[in-house]
Amino acid sequence: MGAILLAGCSLGDYGQAQRVRLMIRARSRPAWAEIDAEALVSNARLIKDVIGSATLCAVVKADGYGHGAVLVSKILEACGVDYFAVAHVDEAIELREAGISKPILCLSEPSYDAIEAALEHQVSLTLYTKQGIDVLTREAKKLFEMGILADPKSGYHLKIDTGMHRVGANPGDVTEIAEYGREAGLVLRGFWTHMSVADDPAGGGPDDFTTHQIRLFEAAKEQLLVRGFSPRLHVANSATAVNYPEARYDMVRAGIALYGCSPSPKTQIPGLRQVMSLKSRVTYVRVVGPGLRPSYGRKRSTEGENTVLATIPLGYADGVPRALFDAGAEVLIRGKRRPFAGMVTMDQVIVDCGSDFDVSVGDEAVFLGSQGSESITPDDWATMLGTINYEIITRIGFRVPRILEADVAAVIGGSTSESKF
Repeated sequence: MGAILLAGCSLGDYGQAQRVRLMIRARSRPAWAEIDAEALVSNARLIKDVIGSATLCAVVKADGYGHGAVLVSKILEACGVDYFAVAHVDEAIELREAGISKPILCLSEPSYDAIEAALEHQVSLTLYTKQGIDVLTREAKKLFEMGILADPKSGYHLKIDTGMHRVGANPGDVTEIAEYGREAGLVLRGFWTHMSVADDPAGGGPDDFTTHQIRLFEAAKEQLLVRGFSPRLHVANSATAVNYPEARYDMVRAGIALYGCSPSPKTQIPGLRQVMSLKSRVTYVRVVGPGLRPSYGRKRSTEGENTVLATIPLGYADGVPRALFDAGAEVLIRGKRRPFAGMVTMDQVIVDCGSDFDVSVGDEAVFLGSQGSESITPDDWATMLGTINYEIITRIGFRVPRILEADVAAVIGGSTSESKF
């Protein structure tokens, strides 16, 4: 896989029907999330270089961290990534129905009525209870007898809780559950855990909780090995892969880093490229005098003798938080930073362009991304809002179409590469 990533790939076409659908959505309102496929592939290559021989598992849950799970997965699969992870069975089914053929792992034990569908779509399941094993065994046997499965000995991944305390088997129960699964005729394909503070490393000392988690995992792993189990081992997320090389094992589940964001301020990954840009176009311009207070709440007064106000059709329903106004956020128009003139509304924002009378309808407005020499990142918003970059990118709303950078001119209309400043 590493060689394929390094050699580059063909991104291919994601379907004329998809293009038409996106075109209708985008032209009804010029607002879109621009996906840079080259940046995505570059990030995957960088992560693969870091993790060496370990398999790269692309985490594409939450609609590919807001980037479009199908679009992201198709790009990555075409470029040699051969494992994917999601949170829920329905996310995995969406990928299967879109043509993704590589293994897909569901990261939590699903509701039991979803297990049959998971088996039908060849989705690997994480389990950590005997009840889950019972249901998987029953459903696999049923589908085998119906001729849908070729083998009733279904595989699964066993998760151990080493300190996250969210889901997973207690360390003392791991071998009992694994043996229970073996007696039921299941195959233990994977064994894994999740790190809770790997993005804030303590250097491996006695107070390093991640090191403690790895030790718990190691102890349980050894117990499984001596009993004849040989599962694929995976512990590391993006932060763990960088800060704890000993925890890369057989596979690394990379999420946030794939999308060009470092896991935390204390775990920076040089060379990552931002994959998503959130953009729109100016749809209305007016010039007003001093002392006017635009938008809900009338929070801020215009100051100049003539102030150019630009209306842009993105709002908090699209993932532009209302709190950005009070935080002093800006939008890029014509290569310059422009402050919000008033409170963010559900569907639109008003931007103060000062006395720049060159601003006009149709100008590109960048909320996240680059324009000219300026850029705004998910980390910038996260810092302003006291949150994390994960939340910023995953909250970009469903009304915003995800469009490959190469297709923007065709789908949106006009050229985003033209310099207007």
